[in-house]
Amino acid sequence: MKVSNYFKIFLCLMIVTVINFTTSAFSQEKSPKKWPCDQVYNPKLNLSAIWQGPSIEDSLKDWWKHDDVIEYVNLLAEPTLNEKEGTAIIEDFAKKYTYLGVIKKAEQKDKLVFLFAGLYQKAKERRARQYRGIVKFVDRQESLRKAIGESSKLIRKYRKEKVDIKSPKFMAANSQLEWNTRVFDQRTRLTEYVCEEPVFNTQRLGYQARKILTYLK
Repeated sequence: MKVSNYFKIFLCLMIVTVINFTTSAFSQEKSPKKWPCDQVYNPKLNLSAIWQGPSIEDSLKDWWKHDDVIEYVNLLAEPTLNEKEGTAIIEDFAKKYTYLGVIKKAEQKDKLVFLFAGLYQKAKERRARQYRGIVKFVDRQESLRKAIGESSKLIRKYRKEKVDIKSPKFMAANSQLEWNTRVFDQRTRLTEYVCEEPVFNTQRLGYQARKILTYLK
């Protein structure tokens, strides 16, 4: 009977621990209160939605050990590349591991998997940075919004007290209001661009994955 009670207590403690761990993990991925983007808040890159090739678990540990792979990962990680240019670079990389550009060498598959592993790691890190940047962007906008509210409140107070609009303190408050409003409006126009960066990052990795997979079939 005592053993049974101890087991129940132990089980309850384990359940509480698991719930706390799950809650903590979930809270870390929880969207900020003022998430400005249309896409769902998700700072992690979904590998299974992009890659249907061989496992890259081991390749993620070793891709950087190959100088040729590093060179092409850096070329393909350039954000200004368009799809046509990126595809041509992958074709050039794959061709290096063929005989006369026709017959595949034995190491071509491994090299291409290493290439994708490097691209995935770069894109994953970039996405995390982009999401942190968006959160900071939102925080800065919120600070500006509060500053605008405070300046507006102060100006209303001065007007109520009939402070001369040419007085230094009135002009300083009005100048601060105008400056913060201008900066806030300019940053607001950048919101769409800031939100699209992770989308472009995922799209770029997507076409890279599709091109690499054509050589692995």
